[in-house]
Amino acid sequence: MSKTLQFKCPGCGGYLEFDPTKQRFSCPYCGKTLRPDEVEGSGGADAAAAQTPSQGENAYHAYHCQSCGAEVVTTATTAATRCYYCHNPIVMSDRLSGAFRPDGVIPFTLDDKGAREVFQSFIRSKKFVDHRFYDQAQMEDFTGIYYPYWVGDISGKAVFSGEGTRVSVRRDARYTTTITRHYRVRREGKLTFRGMFCKALSTADRLLFDGIHPYHYESIKDYKPGYLSGFMAEMRDVDKSHAQEEMDAEVSRRADGVMRQGHSFDTLTGSTSFLAEERNLRYVLLPAWALTYKHRGDGTAYYYMMNGQTGTVCGKLPIHRGKLLGWCCAVAAAVFAAMCLGGAFLW
Repeated sequence: MSKTLQFKCPGCGGYLEFDPTKQRFSCPYCGKTLRPDEVEGSGGADAAAAQTPSQGENAYHAYHCQSCGAEVVTTATTAATRCYYCHNPIVMSDRLSGAFRPDGVIPFTLDDKGAREVFQSFIRSKKFVDHRFYDQAQMEDFTGIYYPYWVGDISGKAVFSGEGTRVSVRRDARYTTTITRHYRVRREGKLTFRGMFCKALSTADRLLFDGIHPYHYESIKDYKPGYLSGFMAEMRDVDKSHAQEEMDAEVSRRADGVMRQGHSFDTLTGSTSFLAEERNLRYVLLPAWALTYKHRGDGTAYYYMMNGQTGTVCGKLPIHRGKLLGWCCAVAAAVFAAMCLGGAFLW
């Protein structure tokens, strides 16, 4: 049976949410705060059975809110959300259990207020952004979301085989002689790459998600469902073997760059082989603030994302063509006036 979790305040019976600024759970009704180890969720069962998502699956599933009894319809990868009717936080516990239980989570450190302040500071430096992208109604959709990633450390042996050359030039009264010496080059080393990551949600935009990295992985905590309370969350639909293949390919590219560093040759050609000897991959949930805006004119979707731990931002912003055109006209008018004034003095 599909299960949901909600975290009730022991003081007033209200619903607890994780407070990023205090790193504790807080009741918005009576103000009571609790440490993560003091919080226990109350679970309920639904009539709709949860399905394990396959990569790219876009099916919908129904749950029931324990607070108001409303039916909550989610996508196949939704792991935490809010009830559309009473707005209380809901965690889909069956989505994050068994093989799909995360190994860890980095809790939000930026709350809604802090994230909006960073966003407003970022927007103020962008003169031509469409104001509708950040008006009050749009800011209501500024959402905190936990996204799934595979994070890993990979160690192994790297071997570079190739050829290096050194070139010297001798000159005398009659001739210039160029001497090229060729050397067989072999370099070996034990390399460790830490903090490798691979998105674990197939529908995620890689450029956008990569743009808000890095996270401080030393801050990863053991996964507890309560960290998700008050936020949205997605579960993984990319398996470990796929992530391992992607990380191995990235490690091989990085290993080649490392093995070519620090040589004394004029040219160096060859290739690097990397044999992974130890892998430590973990499935973790990483925090991000996200905002989506659909342009009313041409229907283009614009996305903005912020690292929920560090505040690093990335996104494509909508340009207000009227502002840009007005600025261009003003500059053109100023240039024209300056030319006319200059011409009057010349003539």
